[in-house]
Amino acid sequence: MSDQSTQSFASLANKHKGGGVGQGSNDGVLEIWDAGRDHLDIRIGLQFHDPERRQALLLARYVRVQVTSPPPFRVDGTTWLAGLALESGAPFDPSKPPTDGQVFPVSGTAPLAQPDPRTIVLDQWFEVPKSPEGPRLPTFTLGQTGPPGGPLSFKSVPYPDPRKDGEVLSEVEVDYCAETQPVGFDRDVNIAVDGAWVAVSLDRFFPPERASADSIVRVISDA
Repeated sequence: MSDQSTQSFASLANKHKGGGVGQGSNDGVLEIWDAGRDHLDIRIGLQFHDPERRQALLLARYVRVQVTSPPPFRVDGTTWLAGLALESGAPFDPSKPPTDGQVFPVSGTAPLAQPDPRTIVLDQWFEVPKSPEGPRLPTFTLGQTGPPGGPLSFKSVPYPDPRKDGEVLSEVEVDYCAETQPVGFDRDVNIAVDGAWVAVSLDRFFPPERASADSIVRVISDA
């Protein structure tokens, strides 16, 4: 298990991916750029930008990232597959991922429950620094699926995109943002035993009524 130490994210000056599709979660947004048997490569934005709060920002905020393999059961006792459907309405089959990458949790899908500790492959605090001043803050394009070219990923439960003046926002600027080089797991995902899917939470999969959506991600074997 992890010692839950804090790891700093690499500077955004090193990797300006941007332009990807993020998955909103509470006041944060997560982009998953790579997912291997032993690592994740993620970009995190926190606190959708509000000019009135800009002067009161901290130098950094901290987020605890947990990854489990396989994804945990849902709080109603069903498996993580319950409530997931393709754009056609057909049930999602993890052995046959859709080529268009579109997987949607249907209305009423229960949140993921806290996992068995033995399934946790990453449990670590990360520092997410205040976004640097500039004419435009780091921006995330919002969507159900992950960024183009990244691994197949989608939300575990329905989650509304943020609105402004009654209109759904397709992208958001964030007051805290950081990217990371690949973050190593405490142990490799055993695809043959546990499957090629992991769950990622910024809220420790808790509480059951949390105002966030965890992500489900397909791990790509590099063997």
